[in-house]
Amino acid sequence: MALPSSAAPLPLAGKTVVVTGASDGIGRAAAEQFVTLGAATVVLVGRRAAKTEAAATGIVAATGRPVVHCEIADLSRRDEVAALAARLRARHPAIHVLANNAGGLFLDRGLTADGIEQTLALNHLAYVQLTLALLDPLLAAAAPGAPTRVLCVSSRAHRNARVDFGDLPLARGYGGWRAYANSKLCNIWFARALARRLDPAQVVVHSLHPGVVRTRFAEDNGPAGRLLRWVMDRVSIGAAEGADTLAWLAWAPDAARDSGSYWVRRTRTQPSRAGADDDLAEQCWRETDALLGMDANVVVAAARARSLAG
Repeated sequence: MALPSSAAPLPLAGKTVVVTGASDGIGRAAAEQFVTLGAATVVLVGRRAAKTEAAATGIVAATGRPVVHCEIADLSRRDEVAALAARLRARHPAIHVLANNAGGLFLDRGLTADGIEQTLALNHLAYVQLTLALLDPLLAAAAPGAPTRVLCVSSRAHRNARVDFGDLPLARGYGGWRAYANSKLCNIWFARALARRLDPAQVVVHSLHPGVVRTRFAEDNGPAGRLLRWVMDRVSIGAAEGADTLAWLAWAPDAARDSGSYWVRRTRTQPSRAGADDDLAEQCWRETDALLGMDANVVVAAARARSLAG
């Protein structure tokens, strides 16, 4: 990772960063880069306490900066996302960067404790629920000329999506790769739709493709998952390289513009035709509302009103 000029202050100095899926892979590598970039607090969100705490210990050892904190939550569960958001709001009244990174690929269809297909729940609904629940600290952290950042890790796999809004959870015709690709397209749609509802001078929202990265992603699918991981590793990059665009988007001046954009290798890139379709993004926003049992427009408007009043 290329750092800014040594003559300039570190770009994340004094800032609070929250990273989901931070116990391994891209999330862990990005968290370490956020620490290196000077963040005052980096919150690692992981599902397993021991693994997340080990990641935090390793990052502190590598950087020499004890600024890493852990939060444990299963982001496929709505109650745990809500509890996590409440803890984060209480402990961090200003959040400068939210990196939505946690995700998975499940070859077999399964349901969460809420009865939602697990790929959709973890890869998309958690991004939406957590981001909306953290709008108050994100808006509070905004400063003139320095909008806060919401970053949604998507994938070039979104180009293979086949979304049926009548069956987002894929109760019919489930395939693990299709479910994953659909969720990554939903990430792009969410970033675009949220960006249109927020003042880009306050909060900038982006989605990104990190590259095909050598991690343990997809291994929790038995022999088929390990074979898929072996094939992916033949054309993969390292986690640190995969985290580069995510870390860069958290501070780069170029990334403070064009809110709602999709990025690859630090470059603003056109997503698929469906990914660039704002009508489809709005339809996804409405269908997501129905799945979460909320009115996201009301949530966003209320947070903006509180920000203006405060």
